[in-house]
Amino acid sequence: MPKLSLIIATYNDAIGLARCLDSIEQQTVRADCEVLVFDNASSDGTVELLKDRSDRLDYWESERDRGIYHAWNKAIARTSGDYVAFVGADDYYASPTALQQLLELTVGQPDLVSGRNAYYSAEGKFLRNWGYAWDWQRMRESMILSHPGLLMRRSLFDRIGLFDERFRICGDYDWLLRLPPDLKAVHTNQVILCLSMGGVSNTQVGRVFAETFRAQHRQPDLGLWRSGAYWLLNWLKYGRRKLIGLA
Repeated sequence: MPKLSLIIATYNDAIGLARCLDSIEQQTVRADCEVLVFDNASSDGTVELLKDRSDRLDYWESERDRGIYHAWNKAIARTSGDYVAFVGADDYYASPTALQQLLELTVGQPDLVSGRNAYYSAEGKFLRNWGYAWDWQRMRESMILSHPGLLMRRSLFDRIGLFDERFRICGDYDWLLRLPPDLKAVHTNQVILCLSMGGVSNTQVGRVFAETFRAQHRQPDLGLWRSGAYWLLNWLKYGRRKLIGLA
């Protein structure tokens, strides 16, 4: 199995982080993973939790950062894995074999390994399983990958660069848009992570679409008009999901 670097950025979510770390410890391929936690100087007991679990963490720190993409960029510099995955502090793996299912798909050394994630409301109600296979053209219209838990070859960051820290929410989408069309990717329809819809990308929808437009507009092949059309289309899709209770 290739080595996997799991990166968790967190802020004042000790309860969620404990559950997340528990689910990682239960993974059948735990021995093939390194775990790095970057805490934004939390004051809710997160530091005590990290100290208590320091023997099971490959690296952790608790200091002020400039946002999640700054934390992720710092983390990437410390990784030693063949693949990197970003996991939210309140996310947790759906089963003990979730990571094994992804790592088994790395046999052909793909650049990306994606799966589906289960999304829940802030109240714990199941909403949907979501996440599609990599498609360069469809990605230019909107985010179709479920980024949490996505395996990315570590060398991609050397080729493409790090996350743009000027983004607050959609820096991952901006980074994915920079990937080449001939990228080698594999996908499984298995559910990998369980996610809460209470995160910033789900509660600040207007800002998400504004940053999505900004990321698209930066792409030479999209430009102002196509990016604007996709912005409108994404709002219409969101309105439909809202209407049927999936957003």
